[in-house]
Amino acid sequence: MTQTDPTCIGRVSHVVGATVTVRLDPELAGVAPLWRGRLQPIGQVGSLVTLPQGPVRLLASVTLVGISELAGALPPVDVVQTGDRWLRLQLLGEVDAVGRFQRGVTSYPGLDDPVHFAEPELFARVYPPHSTSHVRIGRLAANPDVPLALEARRLVTRHSVVVGSTGAGKTSTVASLLQKFVREGWESANIVVIDPHGEYISAVRDLASVRSVTGDGANALRVPYWALPATDILTALTGGASTNATLVNRFIELVAEQRRQYADACGWLSDSSTVTADTPIPFDLHEVWHKLDYDNNATVTKKSGGTDCVIDSGDPRSLKPAKFTPHGPGGTPPMQGPLYGRFGTVPGHIRWRMRDPRFAFFLKPDSQTLDHDPFIEVLDEWLGGEKPLSVLDFSGVPSEAADLAIGVVLRLLFELCLRSTPEVGVGRHRPVLVVMEEAHRFLAEGSTVRVARDSVNRIAREGRKYGIGMMLVSQRPSELPETAFSQAGTVIAMRLTNSADQSRVRSGLPDTLVGLAEALPSLRTGEALIAGEAIALPSRVMIDAPHPAPHAADPGLEGWRGAPSIEGLQNALAKWRGLETEE
Repeated sequence: MTQTDPTCIGRVSHVVGATVTVRLDPELAGVAPLWRGRLQPIGQVGSLVTLPQGPVRLLASVTLVGISELAGALPPVDVVQTGDRWLRLQLLGEVDAVGRFQRGVTSYPGLDDPVHFAEPELFARVYPPHSTSHVRIGRLAANPDVPLALEARRLVTRHSVVVGSTGAGKTSTVASLLQKFVREGWESANIVVIDPHGEYISAVRDLASVRSVTGDGANALRVPYWALPATDILTALTGGASTNATLVNRFIELVAEQRRQYADACGWLSDSSTVTADTPIPFDLHEVWHKLDYDNNATVTKKSGGTDCVIDSGDPRSLKPAKFTPHGPGGTPPMQGPLYGRFGTVPGHIRWRMRDPRFAFFLKPDSQTLDHDPFIEVLDEWLGGEKPLSVLDFSGVPSEAADLAIGVVLRLLFELCLRSTPEVGVGRHRPVLVVMEEAHRFLAEGSTVRVARDSVNRIAREGRKYGIGMMLVSQRPSELPETAFSQAGTVIAMRLTNSADQSRVRSGLPDTLVGLAEALPSLRTGEALIAGEAIALPSRVMIDAPHPAPHAADPGLEGWRGAPSIEGLQNALAKWRGLETEE
């Protein structure tokens, strides 16, 4: 082959749809030719090559590298060829005569058409720099001189996933993106980070509002029960336990009554006639519990027209149940009340939940706030107030309680965006991005309460229309809901060694790009395969390191040296119990 262009590396030998096989120039030394004093890594999976077609240049990505006699027969030829080195390419897009890049191709190469490695000048046309519309994420792995930025609007509103095995760099990738959003001009962003381990606080402490379920005062995370519809409150309080229709109807009746009482008493609502059991205003849950428990245990002097046989009326605020004279045997007085035993153990379960300190976040703020709307304060806390980032720290909370809290936060943020307008509020006016770390922990099929799972699936299906997007971060993509994963417009896949997880990532890529997923097990720490709507072309990227770094590094073994001790156990036990101890 006579080579006149120093960038030419070979010629087309097969074309099957968008898949092209290239026979490398026999005189080409290796698969990394030297050009302008630098090696061009054309033999690396994911590197780019070009195929001139008149004034248009087709762009393709390398998906396979091989030698003919080792690879067997190459489709569409059944005969094993020998002596050739080859590349398999996937056509991705084209650069027109005026230098504009677009995905997809309008023409296909012919046999023996020359193939060139992509020179650096071409990358500037394909990969836009970070700007008011693009946020930088790293550098092209095949060419470290080329910065790579993601289109912010598509990344936020079209959903995304960040997946990778433990230690691959997921948390650092997300932390780097969060820092770039704030430092590159998005000071009014609405980014809510669901952080189950408290890893992001060190990375964004100066940029974010941080609230914790176990925090106190201004640092406390409040997730009010009364913001949910009545049936959802009952599900949360019973842990998903089976409930009968009589109980549900009575609970709805009592909640509606208590909401209307609050509306009549507060100073910021003018009309209680439209209040229902699902209106998101405060009500006294203690009174609802007390009446349920009262009905469930009441005995009466006679079935019709009798009076209640109350020994002690109890106290709703202290969760003290009422006591009654036991019913008589064989239908003798006192009689069982009309709802005696109809609610089973549910009132007791609700009382236990309300007394459990792990669920204290669910009971604040209560119905004692009468002079203003407390929901505005809660939502403002979730969205970070004047900060562009908000970290909701769920570390140290049992999975069941965290599932409930996260589900409530996601559901209410969606409802807020749903009811906002394009001109004011959040949502379409100021989109919300929810970043969910360790997503598989709350969204897997085995989730008990399922509030979080249902909320994520709803955001995945409908969030784009109302300006709420999500970024799911997980080391087990195979355990993420199919609905949520399939709706992710951008996939950031780091090193994955589990075959089931690799298969899930492949399912999220177009059929033409599945070959790139073969590189997943061999990606370096901090390197990712990025594909989807937020990036011009599927690419292997070295992610920029965050500064400061999140608290996600592997622990060291320095503590294994020296004399053993049991220091620090007292503090750990105090945090576990949620109690203060004397110094």
